Amino acid sequence: MTPPKGHDARLVIAILFVTTAMGMLDAISLLHLKMFAGYLTASIILMAINVATSQAIVFSGLEAIGLFYLGALAGGRLVRRNTSMRLIVGDILLGVSALMGLTAWMWSCHLPGGTYITLGLLSVTMGLQTSATRHARLPDMALPAATIVLHGLAHHSTVAGGDNMGNSRRIAAIIALFIGAVLGSLVPERNVAMGIAGAGGIILAASLLLRAQRLPLLVQLDKLHIT
Repeated sequence: MTPPKGHDARLVIAILFVTTAMGMLDAISLLHLKMFAGYLTASIILMAINVATSQAIVFSGLEAIGLFYLGALAGGRLVRRNTSMRLIVGDILLGVSALMGLTAWMWSCHLPGGTYITLGLLSVTMGLQTSATRHARLPDMALPAATIVLHGLAHHSTVAGGDNMGNSRRIAAIIALFIGAVLGSLVPERNVAMGIAGAGGIILAASLLLRAQRLPLLVQLDKLHIT
């Protein structure tokens, strides 16, 4: 029997949920923590700008990079379990959503150094989340990074001699990232905890989508494969 072409529809939809949540968190991180928790290219650039302009927030960048690395180490261990891809990704995303709930609660406690605590916890979760999305092995969707997605959109287009394979998935990822960033940008200072918790709720939905069994709608979804 010829295997179906395309990618597991549940995985694609779950990663689109994750991309929306990451757009929210990157916007919240930049606006309220002054540093990206997961978009480390931008964090390194921000650190360099701050060094060049004598602004004293370099520690935030080092914290984000270091704790993202620790989260990625933990994620690297978790993805090497001997079980199905769906369960591995779903379990990691479940842990990520729990950590985001903890992060929201910590922010709401208004502790001394709360900004650094929040940034650190978010950076760990982003390292874990990246391990999960990489393990899903969806081309151009390992990270919520618009650069590689836009490049893939052009590179695989018929104009460039390609076949447009996967472009609907890439466009959906760009839209999800944009919507998430808009939602995150609308979160005011007094509701940062709710914004983080909301992003955690989206991640939780992605986890449940992957871990749920035998629901009629999911049985139908399992028959679909997305290019």
